[in-house]
Amino acid sequence: MPLRITLLLTTGGVLLGGAAGFFGYKKTLTEKAKKFKERIARVKEIEEDLLEEAKKKGEKIINQAEEKAEKIEEQRLQKMEELQNRLLDREEKMDQRLEKLEEEKKKILELRQQADDIVKQQMQKLEEVGKLSAKEAKEQIFAAIEKENVEEINRFVEKYKTIKAEEAETEAAKVVVNSLQKVATQSVEEFTTKTVDLPNEEFKGKLIGREGRNISFFEKTTGVELIIDDTPGTVKLSSFDHEKRFIAAQTLEKLVKDGRINPMYIEKIYNQVIEELQNTFAEKGKEALNILNLPMMKPEVVQTIGQFFLRFSYGQSLWNHSVEVAKIAEAIAIELWLDPIMSKKAGLLHDVGKILSTSWESHTKLGADLLRKRGMDAIIINAAESHHYDIPMTHPISWVIAAADALSASRPGARFDTKELFIEKMGELEKLIIEVSGVEKVHIMQAGREIMVYVNPKEVDDLNVDKLLGEIWTKIEEQLDYPGIIRITGIRETKIVQYLR
Repeated sequence: MPLRITLLLTTGGVLLGGAAGFFGYKKTLTEKAKKFKERIARVKEIEEDLLEEAKKKGEKIINQAEEKAEKIEEQRLQKMEELQNRLLDREEKMDQRLEKLEEEKKKILELRQQADDIVKQQMQKLEEVGKLSAKEAKEQIFAAIEKENVEEINRFVEKYKTIKAEEAETEAAKVVVNSLQKVATQSVEEFTTKTVDLPNEEFKGKLIGREGRNISFFEKTTGVELIIDDTPGTVKLSSFDHEKRFIAAQTLEKLVKDGRINPMYIEKIYNQVIEELQNTFAEKGKEALNILNLPMMKPEVVQTIGQFFLRFSYGQSLWNHSVEVAKIAEAIAIELWLDPIMSKKAGLLHDVGKILSTSWESHTKLGADLLRKRGMDAIIINAAESHHYDIPMTHPISWVIAAADALSASRPGARFDTKELFIEKMGELEKLIIEVSGVEKVHIMQAGREIMVYVNPKEVDDLNVDKLLGEIWTKIEEQLDYPGIIRITGIRETKIVQYLR
């Protein structure tokens, strides 16, 4: 019994303690929750205050910005109004000036008309008094002055020519010397033979073939003579035609490299080389542009430049000549403050007509027509058509190309021609000119392209030099066949020598 009571009391105490603890804990939680709610409410109040303050500041800033913008707009409008007023004032002043100018113009026209009328009246009176028209009087006066002062006029003309010639020669010498220092030219040797290396002597037997069928077929197909002699490890190709010799050399080199040599394979390789020739021209055209540092041109123009590779003029390679002329033209253009790029293009294309022309056609006109079809610049076209003085030169670059062409063609080793034919033709030309009355001396230059005619100053005066040159032209055209264009220069000079004793 006492144990039971003790347990009951103990249990009751525990329950009372737990209940008391529970209620105490609950009260504590309630108080914390209440404080938390109060804090949240306070935070919301603070947020609202901050938002309200920020809103007020934003409105204030917006108002200030709007006021500032209004002031700027007012200032801008004011300035525009001032500028407009100034323009209006200026326009009014211009109108007034124009009106004054128109009035002055009318007065000047009236005065000019009055002056013309007075002059006409005076001329009519003079004609009535002298019984001569103005034209007849002018002719008589000029004739009398010319007759009385012909020696003095000729002396003045000679003196003026001498002074200008000396100045021009000095300046030209400077330009040429400075230009040639920048151009390294190389001597060109062109032969009628081409040597091809063989890997061994057995290939000579293969090239000949049974009963000579291989060598016969090769020569028939290529049109080039194949020379097989005792020279070890080489054979020679001989032909005056540079293009045929090049194609034959390419064909033979491919045959030697392959090792198979028979008529069928010779024809196959030959046709292959012919097809690849266009690619070769394109590559040589690009090579010329790369050497001259020129931008790429149209494919058809590049192809045409490449064709220079197998063209020769007076024994000089047209490809080398054209590149050389372009370099010289660039150097001269730089000295004269002209366009060096345009000068190089014109120099490279100046002889393009030689691709189409025969020995009896003017390559300058053919070249100009071809360049027009290719859509080239008018300066380049004029340089090509005028570099042998066929037509007037319309641009300084045309003169540069003519000078560069002469420098390239006339340097030692650049060109050669058949000796006998050259002497015969030049002799005929000199004999024909020296027989003309008034001609004292003749110099044939530039392989017959340029003729220097010295006239007798006692028989021919300055006014009749043109007539003498016209007579020479007529005789050459009537009695001689000549290729291309000939430039003829007449020179009249008087030399007086006195001895003081």
